[in-house]
Amino acid sequence: MRLGILGGTFDPLHSGHLIIADDAAAALSLDRVLFIPAGVHPFKTSEVEAPASLRLRMVEESITESGSELFAVDDRELRRSGPSYTVDTVAELREANPEAELFLLVGSDILAEIHEWYRAEELVDRVTLAALARADVAVDPDWAAGFDRIRYVPVTQVEISSTDIRARVREGRPFRYLVPAPVYRIIVEHSLYKGRN
Repeated sequence: MRLGILGGTFDPLHSGHLIIADDAAAALSLDRVLFIPAGVHPFKTSEVEAPASLRLRMVEESITESGSELFAVDDRELRRSGPSYTVDTVAELREANPEAELFLLVGSDILAEIHEWYRAEELVDRVTLAALARADVAVDPDWAAGFDRIRYVPVTQVEISSTDIRARVREGRPFRYLVPAPVYRIIVEHSLYKGRN
């Protein structure tokens, strides 16, 4: 079993998340990609706007609508109290899937920060880092120094971000086709991202 791990706040999930997950699954021959919404993100505690229950619903319904048998949702970080540390999630996944090869899917820009993550050395010992990057963008080799298992995965570059979507909602600009249909529906139904509470 080759298991991809795609974590994030997904505030909201957007079409780019699905595209890069699909690209990574093909490039790495993954059997499954787990979308894992963060509970309390260690670096974004003040930035998460949508409630955890709605962020989870957006991911669940989008994956169902996608029809992909490769995609699944894992809500373990939302059920865990305290900050969502990737190393803890990976340890739990390793225990539940002892025979699986685990691939942590991260943007190539994250490699420059990964040494700052909680118990980073332990984390990189437990997974293969899959650095998702545009095919035409060179990745600084210094970022990968000290990583034994790292794969560079070219992915489709989609200029969509959750930050931009939230801004579009607040400003009344269109965003319907930047997100899966269930995400659009949930944002509208619950008046998400209209303003800070």
